[in-house]
Amino acid sequence: MRPRQFRTGPVLTVLLFLLVLWPAMQLYGMLKPSHTSSDPLVMLYEVAQFQISLWQGTMQEAKRYESTAPLNKVKLVAYSANYTHDRLVRAVGSDRLAPLPGLSRFVEFITVLQISGDRQLTDLEREVLEQAAAIAPELSDCYSGLFHSSGKIIGSKNEALQAADQRLAETLERYFHPE
Repeated sequence: MRPRQFRTGPVLTVLLFLLVLWPAMQLYGMLKPSHTSSDPLVMLYEVAQFQISLWQGTMQEAKRYESTAPLNKVKLVAYSANYTHDRLVRAVGSDRLAPLPGLSRFVEFITVLQISGDRQLTDLEREVLEQAAAIAPELSDCYSGLFHSSGKIIGSKNEALQAADQRLAETLERYFHPE
């Protein structure tokens, strides 16, 4: 019986692969981007749009409330929508995207209603909530088309958003400064 000879061909190929080709492939994999990154402004806009949609939904419930107790949810969602939109305005610039002072004023309105604790809403307060709830879908619709697929703000939608927010602010001012 003859002893088997060691074959260097296959072993040398495996060693060459392990020492040279495998690290080169790993290095290439690290340098090549494995996924496409999303634009942070578009992602922030999507969050703000979601918050505005939530606010619109809670407003449809709020117009049926009889007391101030269930308004906590409405205030929280309105605050969250306003906060997210403010961050988007700061990221984009107030010269390109309008702030929403009416939404901020709405948070103040709910806070004023809740200051005296759990109580029945007056007719004027219910009327203001109903009017704000009627404006909410328009504001949400304007917001949903605010950004173009390229990530640019659509000027006409921004103007419509400002107009809807202005109507909301005027509605709330009738409560804060009755004639």
